[in-house]
Amino acid sequence: MSIHDAMISACRAVGIEAPRKVETGRWCPSPVEGKGRGNTSGRVMINDDGKTGIAWNHQTGRHQRFWVGGSSEAPPPVQRDPEADRRRAQEQREVEAACLRIVAACEQTQHPYLARKGFAEEMGLVIADPRPLMPRGSLGEAMAAALPNGDGPLLVVPGRIGQRLTTVQFITAEGAKKNILRGQMGGAFHRIATGRETWVCEGIATALSVRAALRLLGRSATVLSAFSASNVAKVAEGIRGAIVAADHDKPVDAFGGLGTGEYYARRSGCAWVMPPCMGDWNDFHAKYGIRAVSLALREVTA
Repeated sequence: MSIHDAMISACRAVGIEAPRKVETGRWCPSPVEGKGRGNTSGRVMINDDGKTGIAWNHQTGRHQRFWVGGSSEAPPPVQRDPEADRRRAQEQREVEAACLRIVAACEQTQHPYLARKGFAEEMGLVIADPRPLMPRGSLGEAMAAALPNGDGPLLVVPGRIGQRLTTVQFITAEGAKKNILRGQMGGAFHRIATGRETWVCEGIATALSVRAALRLLGRSATVLSAFSASNVAKVAEGIRGAIVAADHDKPVDAFGGLGTGEYYARRSGCAWVMPPCMGDWNDFHAKYGIRAVSLALREVTA
């Protein structure tokens, strides 16, 4: 089996489409199956050796190594390339510096996406065009090409690990979302409220609905947006007493018939709750009102 065939097989196994073009030693964006080519939450990399690689579905958290020969041969040992590691570390520093520039350049204002989600008065970080703030050269060009398609301006949701700003999510007025290319999302989150309890959600709109519902109940809560179901689990499991407000997703065979949100909520080991019908808590809010969300969250405790 060639490395190309092995890559296609691994992509299929994790639920993403094989990218049309792969640059050795670089993460390449890839569409998630069934989500349209605009949803490039998949990532594929063929390592510098040209013989091994990894396919990653960031929407579900599933990933798989692949190699020349595929399952018919034992996987080769992972060999570290100090120079490649150095390049990736430098690249990460450049991405984080770009994130800082983008957040600093944003205006605090209302955004059409937040209005569509029921929060017309909510203030967010908004930027007309982040491309001039990205690094020069091939890295900046790749980051610019990976921005979501749609009309500006863009809503920017920063993601931090501790004090480090490691990623930003861009959201168009129509709701297309993408985190900045090659940013570090694992373990990153955006906090929109601070209180005694801690609730962890995926998207920013879900977090806003959960915050509103908890305030209606008079509950003091920290509310975090962690971008994806798998990252919700990663963030929540590191916070004592965290509660996961999961999305109610369609069943996935690879998760034993559970939806992605429920699967990772269970894996977190935390208390969790999801809407009684398909969708996220913002969808439930839009359909049934914030009081219904409050009633659904009322009995949930860590």
